[in-house]
Amino acid sequence: MPTPPFFNLLNALESINDAEKYSAFHTVKATYKTSIDGNCSITADILIPRNLRDTHHQGPRPVIVRIHGGFLVTGSSLYPPWFSNWILEYALANHAVIISPNYRLLPEATGRDILNDINDFWHWFHGGSVARIIRGAGYEGATLDLSSVLVVGESAGGYLAIQLAIAYPTEIRGVIAAYPMVDLRSKFYTEAYSKPIVGVPNVPVSLLNDHLAMIATGGNSQIEHITAADPPDRLELAFSMVQNGKFLDVFGTKDRELFPMERLEDLILAGESVPLPPMLIFHGEQDSAVPVDGSKRFVRFLRAKVKHARILFYTQDGDHGFDVDATLETPWLRDRLERISKVWLEGRNSHL
Repeated sequence: MPTPPFFNLLNALESINDAEKYSAFHTVKATYKTSIDGNCSITADILIPRNLRDTHHQGPRPVIVRIHGGFLVTGSSLYPPWFSNWILEYALANHAVIISPNYRLLPEATGRDILNDINDFWHWFHGGSVARIIRGAGYEGATLDLSSVLVVGESAGGYLAIQLAIAYPTEIRGVIAAYPMVDLRSKFYTEAYSKPIVGVPNVPVSLLNDHLAMIATGGNSQIEHITAADPPDRLELAFSMVQNGKFLDVFGTKDRELFPMERLEDLILAGESVPLPPMLIFHGEQDSAVPVDGSKRFVRFLRAKVKHARILFYTQDGDHGFDVDATLETPWLRDRLERISKVWLEGRNSHL
């Protein structure tokens, strides 16, 4: 009997689960937010290059804020298969500190809850706690250069990276959004039809309905506090939401700030300046988890509506996560990172 597609996916994920992936970094987990009742703590992982103890790498270090994907339903800050190797290589090459936050997950949370978490993370990150943690870890000579912050996110993390860029444009030097979820009102998320995701056929809607019923009845005392999950945990739940057109039912529909293009439209109509940081967006043409048409529409919108928008947009043949084997020497990525590095490390007004 052939292996079911879902288990083929899990086997593929496990095959790239490298336990030594973070060995070049000193990793510290920190809590950036705690619920009022104290029952829910949300963490971020700080990845400090071990060579920052060398005296010639001390002083203010650039920062990469990296946000994980997973349809906003699953995933975690350090889940190895979804933490692209090239991001780690890029940080090491530039002696940069990485900070990777978790956040509350759908469907226990809403889209507004998730945005609130990411905003709270941003304020915590700028509040001095990270610098104290780095010193406490034994890197007394290393500080954070908050004028050189690059925000990177994959898939749902790309969505959140772009949302941060809209909310705090002058505090971010550049954004890299890999196959971002930026067109959430498209039929892919709102209509039910056959849509295999990375080879996995539609998961029954009953899986989502049963999960929502468990939440409604309080079947799990901790279920309101899901802030991280490593697949296969909740991966089928994510597929059930998307494949059956139920994503916005739990994410939210009325709050226009949840939708990047609508959020930008409202800012523009209000006469506000939107000095977005330079962005690199890349996407696979055959992406079965986040259709490439969403990124194409978003890039057209930015170029038409946002004054002085600086966008690098790249597509190539490939499915979701096509950059899994990319390195800093992969030509398409190398050339674009060189251009992003100029604005990240040399100055906001550098030519992209």
